[in-house]
Amino acid sequence: MVRLSALDAAATLLLALALAQCPSALSNSDMRRPEGADALLAPPPLATEDHVVFGQEVSATSSSASGNGWSFESAGSWHIWSHQSLFDNINLPLWPEAMKEARIVLSSGMCRADTARPLPPFMPAAGLEHCGSHILATARSDVPTGVPLAIARVQMRRWLAQFMGWGDAPDSVLGPAAFISLGNSSIYHFHPFAAKAINRGADSRLDLAALAVGPHHYLRTIAPQVTYRGRQWLDNYRIEAQLQRTAHGFVKLSVQAISLLPAAPEVSIEPLDNATSRIAWIGPTKDSVSFMLAGSQARPEALRLPAGLFDGAHARFLGDVTARIADFASFHPSIKVSANFPEKPVTALESCRVNTLLALPRAYFFDPYQLHQHYDDRQLDAEYQHFGRVELEKPAEAVPSWGSLLVLAQEPRQQQQLNVTVPIHARYRLPPIHEPTVGYHGEPAGTSHVDLTLPPPISAVVCPADRSQSGAADESIVSKLRIRLAVFDELGLDPVGPLQIAPDTDMLLRMPVPDTRHATLIQASTLSLLFAGALFIVHSTYQRTSLSA
Repeated sequence: MVRLSALDAAATLLLALALAQCPSALSNSDMRRPEGADALLAPPPLATEDHVVFGQEVSATSSSASGNGWSFESAGSWHIWSHQSLFDNINLPLWPEAMKEARIVLSSGMCRADTARPLPPFMPAAGLEHCGSHILATARSDVPTGVPLAIARVQMRRWLAQFMGWGDAPDSVLGPAAFISLGNSSIYHFHPFAAKAINRGADSRLDLAALAVGPHHYLRTIAPQVTYRGRQWLDNYRIEAQLQRTAHGFVKLSVQAISLLPAAPEVSIEPLDNATSRIAWIGPTKDSVSFMLAGSQARPEALRLPAGLFDGAHARFLGDVTARIADFASFHPSIKVSANFPEKPVTALESCRVNTLLALPRAYFFDPYQLHQHYDDRQLDAEYQHFGRVELEKPAEAVPSWGSLLVLAQEPRQQQQLNVTVPIHARYRLPPIHEPTVGYHGEPAGTSHVDLTLPPPISAVVCPADRSQSGAADESIVSKLRIRLAVFDELGLDPVGPLQIAPDTDMLLRMPVPDTRHATLIQASTLSLLFAGALFIVHSTYQRTSLSA
């Protein structure tokens, strides 16, 4: 595993080189006329959508009044909606030739306080994706490393920023510079959701439309037509939108939305216009009756399910992970992570390790030079990968990227506990401070610190993903249930056993900030000292010059 990511010292030069060589990457294009494509292209085929209802006591009662939809009674169900469509003739930024795909993942699993309703067995554990929006893009595998890959990343950053409606300001928090490099060929932006808002159902950001700034943005039209109790609002648990360019120059959009349906005497689903629609009901156990209806089909047909669909091995916790902050109110705290296994670790998987993902907002940073030294001195008992900007001397307000990510890898070695301590550092803040301030001991009337809580660690037994069996695309309705975890997929890792976040995990940081009451005095004193120092240097230089003369 590579322990140090590529440094950002040449980022400005590479950006200039990319713009000089590839100015067309920022222009708009009619997607029906890409370079190298045939002049005459067939129009995109009809869209497809699949609905899967999973849960206890799910029964179909009748078809909808239009004859093209479905109605059923639900005692509390999971609803998985998969949508695919091709589109052209849309005012999109020109797709970068080096970009393989772009992904938007909105995940709320780690924010959910209510765990009464168990996850379906085909879904990974809730602790494997940080709660928030994950926006990613990956370059094609045939793009050479070095300058070509750096140029590709610049193009992908600018394409995603324009697609999301963030504009093109180079130093904007929501702009091309907001993305960090990830893995061998990806870029990544993360924004956390508020856990309290998720549990109140008040965080509208768990919606593709909320991410689309423009009123005519394509993502604003993407939503399933589900109605219960006279309302169409869905409690979205996870949404993923994937965009890929086809060989003919169209853009293929694939959306997967996982929602929670409450108990209701009637849930109605209407198919999208100009779409081929199917619906399936899957019972809670492998012995339950599962069936499917396609289009206006009147009689259901039995649905054959894969043998391993209900094993749920990937969702069973192999242990727990605890994280706490040491010196949490200082400029130089550290994160202490402990992975605990009640039984011996999975050492039969020789190529697997225990991987832990730690995310920091831009107000804090990992120092890769210090990590390198600690690793060499055996103070850091884990291999690591660091992704994100360092910029040691910049204040938090001047860092455009969202933050940074550290991926730790440890060998189980028959141990039942793995420990690692990771030093982190606070950036200095510029007044005025807009967040609520507290005192050193958390006094509400204090002005010396700001409280923030880091995302909890994600830890799992991880194996390299098997990319050899790509084959032809499987269009079965069950295949649409597959979930590609954000970050893990881009790193080529396959979690086979997650670790549950322990209840005593505490990720609170109390960040020192300047006291605005003394800001004027401090600024005046600083300028006076700088001016006095400059005068002293000038005077000393003049005296030495006079003596030598």
